[in-house]
Amino acid sequence: MIYHLPFDWDWVRVVTVYSIIIFAISTPIIFRLLKLLNLPRVTRLATWSRWVLVLPMAFLFAYISETIPRILFAIIEIAINHQLTFRPGVDCLIWQAYSPIFFVTGGMKIAPSHRFGVFIMLAGMKISVSIMNIYNVISFTSGGGGWDRLDPILDSPLWWNVSVYVLSVVILISYGSYLGSRSINRQIAAQSS
Repeated sequence: MIYHLPFDWDWVRVVTVYSIIIFAISTPIIFRLLKLLNLPRVTRLATWSRWVLVLPMAFLFAYISETIPRILFAIIEIAINHQLTFRPGVDCLIWQAYSPIFFVTGGMKIAPSHRFGVFIMLAGMKISVSIMNIYNVISFTSGGGGWDRLDPILDSPLWWNVSVYVLSVVILISYGSYLGSRSINRQIAAQSS
């Protein structure tokens, strides 16, 4: 019996290449925008107002980090292919793996203190959403649904969505590990000096 894989390697390759190009162009733009949160006007805001702005700022930077890559993708793909052919896969990557990084970072940058705690709260929200999405897809496929079926919202195959959700969880946990180790190293350096 010959088993066939539910995914197409050429589609994965093209989506990955487009995504890398788009993320390489849009990331420096978004990081420049994040630097606006270091301006003296922002840092002089009252502590309570900066705490109030944590969640709105997280959503603002999530929105920005979704919009800029999608515009770049549309421009690049229309210039090359004269149509949007790989948009569903790239959109899923943007919404589920790329945007959560800036959601968390935007909220952390505006927080006046306890940034690792803010990270835990915001990343926990995004990780919870990814885990629920993985659970929903696995429940669907366990009930007889196909892995190659298109998601009604993202319009990308379910196998791709689960891969991206897992990638999102791995990225956020890795980011948290990095921040946690940096925080511990700072505390050790402060105690030794």
